[in-house]
Amino acid sequence: MNEHDPAAAGPGPADDCPACARLRRAGPGDPFWLADLRAGVAVLHKHQRYPGWCTLWLRRHAEHTADLDRATQAALWEDVADLAAAMRAALGPVRINYENLGNVVPHVHWHLIPRRAEDPDPRATVWVRPSAETECGCDEALRDDLVARLRARLRG
Repeated sequence: MNEHDPAAAGPGPADDCPACARLRRAGPGDPFWLADLRAGVAVLHKHQRYPGWCTLWLRRHAEHTADLDRATQAALWEDVADLAAAMRAALGPVRINYENLGNVVPHVHWHLIPRRAEDPDPRATVWVRPSAETECGCDEALRDDLVARLRARLRG
């Protein structure tokens, strides 16, 4: 990164942040990694009840989007838009839910969740579904297929 990179400014990884620990493992050798983008790192979510569910993590540690300078906020939103476009092109969902929370993992990140007509309760947020349903892991073959399709669209 260089001094003009909006993701380069600010504090580095936080030792006690699970997202920072996750980001230290992210990269081409990580089977869930999709891409390093402008300000964030895109990964396939570890649970794939909603196939194609991705998370986009701010590369550096910050807990609140409002604490980021405007250039980093803009770069992060461009990353969200690029990931969503890749998801729409590769997966053809009816809709994408965009979630920026932070109350469970205090590190700026977005969940991008593709929604389909056949989803259980397709008009409700996924967070209302029982954890036994949503915390289902991900079959390796499905993971590899989704990662390949999404990486191809993010590069293209």
